[in-house]
Amino acid sequence: MIEELRRFIMAAGSGNLTRTAEKVFITQSALSQSIHRLEIALGTKLFIRKGKMLQVTPDGVAVVQLGTKILELWEKAKDANLRQSIRPVYAIGIFDNAAIKLGKFFQNNLQQEAFSLELLIGISKKLFSDLQLGILDMAICVIDKKTPLSKDVLLLKTFTEDLIPVSATHMKGDIQDIPFILYNKGSYTRDFIDAEFTKKGIMPKVFAESTSVTFMKELAILGGGIALLPENLVGPELKQRILKKQKLPITWKREFGVYIQKNGRLQKEKALIEGILKSLS
Repeated sequence: MIEELRRFIMAAGSGNLTRTAEKVFITQSALSQSIHRLEIALGTKLFIRKGKMLQVTPDGVAVVQLGTKILELWEKAKDANLRQSIRPVYAIGIFDNAAIKLGKFFQNNLQQEAFSLELLIGISKKLFSDLQLGILDMAICVIDKKTPLSKDVLLLKTFTEDLIPVSATHMKGDIQDIPFILYNKGSYTRDFIDAEFTKKGIMPKVFAESTSVTFMKELAILGGGIALLPENLVGPELKQRILKKQKLPITWKREFGVYIQKNGRLQKEKALIEGILKSLS
C-alpha cells in the first residue's frame, strides 16, 4: 500500500490523474486502479470529480496529512544505520507566542540522549487537527471552546494571557475610526476577538490581517493601526516608548492549552512535560 499512498498524495497535489500518471510512468487507468485499491483498503472515497478536475474529499485531506508522515517514516525505516541508532522522536506543535516563550527551553532540550524533538510552529486550528489525527504527540495551542476534545486527547493544563492593544505613539482617536491589525479571520484568536467587539456593538476597521505576530508588531510600529498582541511580545517596545498601549473600552484575554495524546508515547517523558509546563507558567 506504500506505493498506492505515494501515488495518491501526488495526484492530490496536482489534481490531475493524467499528469500524475506520466510522472510515475504508468497509464492513467493503472493510476485510477491504484487509488481505488487504496480507497477500498481505507473504506472511504478520496476524490470526487468536479468537471475535468479532481477534488480531494475531507477524508482525502486527512489521508494526505497522515500519509505524508507515513512516507517519511517509511524512508527512515529503510535506513539500516538509522534503525540501529533509533531513539524516540516526539512531534510537538506550537502556536507562535508559546514558541517564543519556550524558545530557550527547546534550545536546551532539542537533542537528548533518550529522545529527539521535532517542532512545528503553526496556527492553532491546524495544530489541534494534527494532534487529533495522531500526527503530533503534543499541541500547544489557543483553545477553541466550540470544538470538543476527542476521547484520544488529554488537556494537561490551561494558561491565560492578555492581548494588549498597542500602536505607534502618535496614533489616537475613537475606537470606531482607528484601523486594527488583527489575526487572520477564521483563526481561534480572531474568533474570540470578533466576539468581544460584537458584545460592545463595535465593527472595527481592519487595516491588515496576519498569522505572524512579529509582522503585526512591525506594522503597528510603522503606524498601520492597533495590534492586539501578547504582553511578553511588546514589553520591550512599550518600555522604550516605541509603542504605546491604547486605552480601549474592551479587554481581551485568550486561553491556550497543552494537549497530548491520551495513550501516547510522550506520557512517559514526565521531566519533558513538566519542563514545558513550568516554562509556560
